[in-house]
Amino acid sequence: MRTPPKAEKLALKTRAGEIILDSRKVAFLPECQTLLVADMHFEKGSYLREFGRSVLPAFDTQDTIERLRVIADDYRPKRIIALGDSFHDMRADERLSPQAAAQLNALSGDACEFIWVLGNHDPDIPSAVTGGREDHVQAGGFLLTHHPYECPDGVNICGHYHPKAKISSRLGSVSAPCFAVSEAGIILPSFGTFTGGLYVSDPAFTDAMPNIQSVVVAYKHRIFQIKAR
Repeated sequence: MRTPPKAEKLALKTRAGEIILDSRKVAFLPECQTLLVADMHFEKGSYLREFGRSVLPAFDTQDTIERLRVIADDYRPKRIIALGDSFHDMRADERLSPQAAAQLNALSGDACEFIWVLGNHDPDIPSAVTGGREDHVQAGGFLLTHHPYECPDGVNICGHYHPKAKISSRLGSVSAPCFAVSEAGIILPSFGTFTGGLYVSDPAFTDAMPNIQSVVVAYKHRIFQIKAR
């Protein structure tokens, strides 16, 4: 069996310190050993089947948890912080299986703290899931939130917008999730298996980050930075 290619990473220097952007759509703060993930939207598949009459199999929660577990095993962080919209809707707790809850709880323990930053999709977290619940977290010079916030001196890291970028060349074009980067903020790509994306060129996105400096595109196992025009 062919060994899957190793995920590429990009170490980015910011005014708040170093952050590592991972092609698997997560970020890591080495100074405080914190793994960051945004917009997992657990139970979106079951939501679409129940309320949207989707015929898609609802495997997304299991797939998303397993990918996060593999990444956590690689980094062995002291903290995992989910930056909101971890659960797709307020009734996700009714559809979350005991097995999935146990797998999420297994990600934390004596060596690793799990913190759920609350989002607009999940102003509350299912009671079967352990971990802290917070509106925001301050990690050194980094302010960790769900929605973007102005951060005059440090750097705001958030989710919510599911950024993606379109890259064109003579051979064609490709769309892929990306990290959107400015001097004062970084917006993480969505991590969930069934989550879509918003182009960074969309007016709704440029309103949220008007001074974007670059995008860091995560395409398969590759990661590369492109300066904003």
